[in-house]
Amino acid sequence: MAGIPEHIIDQIRDSSNIVDVVGRYVSLKKRGRNFIGLCPFHNEKTPSFNVNPDRQIFHCFGCGVGGNVYRFLMMHESMGFVDAVKQLAQESGIEIPVTDEVRQQESESERLYRSNEIATRFFQHHLQHAPKNLIDYLAKRGISEESLKKFEIGYAPEGWDNLRKYLEKGNYPIALYEKLGLLLKSEKNGNLYDRFRQRLMFPIHNPAGKVVGFGGRQLVDEKNSPKYINSPESQIYQKSNVLYGLNFAREAIREHGFAIFVEGYMDVIQLMQSGIQNVVATSGTALTEAHARLIRRYAQRVVLCYDADNAGINAAARGGEILFQNNVETDVLILPQGEDPDSYTRQNGADAFLNLLKSASDYFTFRLKLLADNKNLQNARERSEAVNELLDVLAPMQDAIRASFYLEKITENWQIPANVLMTELDKKQAAIQRRERFGSLQNEPQMPSPPDESPKTKRHAPLVLSGAWGGEKDILLLLLTYFIDLHEFVFSHLEPSDFLNPEFRRVFEIIKSQPPEVGENVLHHVLDQIENEEMRSLLVKEMFENNKEFQKPVLYVQGCIKQIKIEGYRSKIDVAKRRLKEIKPDNPEYFTILAEMQEAMNGMKTWQNVVPSDEG
Repeated sequence: MAGIPEHIIDQIRDSSNIVDVVGRYVSLKKRGRNFIGLCPFHNEKTPSFNVNPDRQIFHCFGCGVGGNVYRFLMMHESMGFVDAVKQLAQESGIEIPVTDEVRQQESESERLYRSNEIATRFFQHHLQHAPKNLIDYLAKRGISEESLKKFEIGYAPEGWDNLRKYLEKGNYPIALYEKLGLLLKSEKNGNLYDRFRQRLMFPIHNPAGKVVGFGGRQLVDEKNSPKYINSPESQIYQKSNVLYGLNFAREAIREHGFAIFVEGYMDVIQLMQSGIQNVVATSGTALTEAHARLIRRYAQRVVLCYDADNAGINAAARGGEILFQNNVETDVLILPQGEDPDSYTRQNGADAFLNLLKSASDYFTFRLKLLADNKNLQNARERSEAVNELLDVLAPMQDAIRASFYLEKITENWQIPANVLMTELDKKQAAIQRRERFGSLQNEPQMPSPPDESPKTKRHAPLVLSGAWGGEKDILLLLLTYFIDLHEFVFSHLEPSDFLNPEFRRVFEIIKSQPPEVGENVLHHVLDQIENEEMRSLLVKEMFENNKEFQKPVLYVQGCIKQIKIEGYRSKIDVAKRRLKEIKPDNPEYFTILAEMQEAMNGMKTWQNVVPSDEG
């Protein structure tokens, strides 16, 4: 897979205990044969995240995610399969052979990552020969040589085609740089030119430390040119999934139990340079729910540290609301007027900044004060608007105790009866539920009408087949559990075409494609190859719930095969009956279909007479 030999993938996985890997991110406690903890992929108060050390798999009974150790790293660290294998290989001291085949099979994402790395080196090289105004700017901002190297800061030189010429000279694949947005096509003549020109360049890394995009700060005033421009989104760069500095900050965030959110690249760099490591910034976008989910993997608390101007205050209100509604404990620190984290730390030092951080107020208190400062609460209309704004913040909250706590704060501060607030909150929550129900109905797939219900459906209406899906599922689980003992018997009796459920059919094809020597590793090979997330989660869930240690697997598998065969023939009979209704007896196909139906009926009868046996 992905050019890495399967036996190497198996060796790396076998050398990595999933309990140890997951335990770096989740506090696990042993319960019976499994380990449990709070799910890092959704917000919960009661642990539903399970890790099974025997099978080396995980599953959350709350949100449904599941898989093996590779899948956990891919989800938690936002990395691809190959990167997850490489990370565990490095930790296990196992060398992955790099062959021509591996290079040829390198994924598109990996080529894009490498292209960004080449661009990063280009910008870093030009920083070494930067003009005086840039050298003076860096000195003024107090950025050390060590920080320049750590954050891989560079310089995009003046001119329209410096990067393009460099890439052409090096025979690099230009199309990849177009995909990344580093090169743009002129509307006038179709020529390619550099997006970033005469700008200080900040590479943006994903949590695994790979460059996914760039932010460029303007160094000279240009008409109609923004102070900062960022790479456009691409296959490897989605702004809502990236926090600047997280690759350096994540361990410190875990250690301190909270993250400091700031607005700019320079804020992150200056604070880290001063020794404050648990700091991140959004990447050219406002805070999103995806950011909330991302940071929640590392800590349950965030301190928003924004400027005191209107833009900073509004960003704290909007971003804090998203974090708050996603059950992230959120505090807000608005800096003194005219200051940002960068300037304040440079002038006053890290200790002064940390002391200032202690004065941060919780988000709801901040929002109460903000409304009180901006609304005339003695005016009935404005008072009502302010209360409704706060209730809108609380409405998505499903924790009734937590919601009542904040309602009491409104009562204490604005002297509004708690029962009135609760009534209004109930209305808003009921409205949300109605919208969600309506949305789910709108998205619900429509079942086809019976063929004789409408003239339009008479032309080969879609058939909805209900088959022995329980038997199909259990066959898969039996193969994943007892592959060595059962695979020859099952494969001699079943073909993929026997499966009525297309997703189960695909899993069966994956299992059947495995060589006999795969043995007990078949489960992990299948989990690595399944593309359907729901199917992967279903299989892992079933492995957890029952462990499927059938008392008599040989007897049980025969029963499943019998059920699948009977339902397969029954399905053929149903299809034949429907086709016969659609044509006249004088149609040449009529007797052919009749013969097919009779053959299916004979086959079904044969299998109905089969008696499973555990002998021999």
